[in-house]
Amino acid sequence: MTLPRLPADPTARIAFALGTALLAAAVQAAPTHVYQGTLGGNTAVVLEMSDGPDGVKKGRYFYPRHGVDIPLRGTPDALAEALPLEDVDTQDERLHEGVFTDPRTGQPRIVWAGRLEGELYSGTWRDARSAKSLPFSLRRVATYDPDQIRPSGVEAVTRAIVQGSGSDVASSTEISMASAPYDHLRLQVKMSEGKEIAFGEVAYRMVTDPRTKVAYPRLTRHPDATVLARTNALLAQRHGAMNLEALACASARYTQRSPSAGTLGGYDEESITVEYLSKTLMSVVESGSTDCGGAHPYNHYEPYTLDLLQGGYLDAARLFKGYGRGDTPHSDRFVKFLQAAAKRRPERDSEVDCTGEWPSYLALHFKAPDRVSFDISGIGHAMGVCLGPHVTLSFSQLKPILQPDAARYLSPTRP
Repeated sequence: MTLPRLPADPTARIAFALGTALLAAAVQAAPTHVYQGTLGGNTAVVLEMSDGPDGVKKGRYFYPRHGVDIPLRGTPDALAEALPLEDVDTQDERLHEGVFTDPRTGQPRIVWAGRLEGELYSGTWRDARSAKSLPFSLRRVATYDPDQIRPSGVEAVTRAIVQGSGSDVASSTEISMASAPYDHLRLQVKMSEGKEIAFGEVAYRMVTDPRTKVAYPRLTRHPDATVLARTNALLAQRHGAMNLEALACASARYTQRSPSAGTLGGYDEESITVEYLSKTLMSVVESGSTDCGGAHPYNHYEPYTLDLLQGGYLDAARLFKGYGRGDTPHSDRFVKFLQAAAKRRPERDSEVDCTGEWPSYLALHFKAPDRVSFDISGIGHAMGVCLGPHVTLSFSQLKPILQPDAARYLSPTRP
């Protein structure tokens, strides 16, 4: 089955993406079984299958050392692998599940000829082109419902327009064996570790997934072991989500024709920096331009701050008077304070005044030594020039808008 060609007009693309997202949400996925084992006796693989119409199963698998999905379709005794689209002569820009027939022979090129017996799926993997055959033995390790972790609503539409091809794992999903076993197993790879960087009693290092080249921080020292563990769990989730998106783009070589399909989508060039670290706060900034066949690249500047006193994300309203929370907007007084400071200390070499966007797109991060940067984040592609910092103020300059609780957090840093 193939999906229609993506419209060239941006408005039509939005309508197409919305319709596709709503259709996907309306279709209930069959329970999906995850298998783990070896191919050829010593090569690790993870495979999943779910029931489709007329007894045909669909699925995918990956080699953990690569992490790239290869689509599957057929029956357990003849489960065919999809072909890379560069091997297929077709004019379709985008394919829903992949192409499983070798155009030269009219038959599947690679087939898993196996047998399902209880928890075990075993048999022989055969490559018709090379005449190579290897035994495989996989055991079921989990069952889950992909619908429960798939993006929906605005997130699904936004991803379809901007990302093009993605991981199908919602940003709110905890990537674990309980909720997302297939992708959890994909992320179990040994990271390369960078040099530890210390700030008094706290320290961090960057760790890198060797498959995606994405480096991300982990705390290595903090006085509170519970906070350290909770913080690292959040950092690992964000790192994992980014790695899944990069690997999904690499997997798009089987399902999508675009210049970026089969690449890491720009995630290997993503900038992730620790801008501030103390016993109380950790600020990280993610920025870059990613693209996996969407309507336009995803140019972004995404700062966030972690609360190292309580654990979790910082509630900035506890530190700054008038900072919005939930559905409550930022106060006029708070925004005008920042706008006045920005006029006194312009920090962007741009003729565009973006401070009028702060009521809707304000973000902040802490910046060493002992400053706060007030930024614009999440704004639409057309206003991408506004992304990033617009004014940076010292802790002392912020006294007029500090809450009483701020003193607990704004202790001077000592590298």
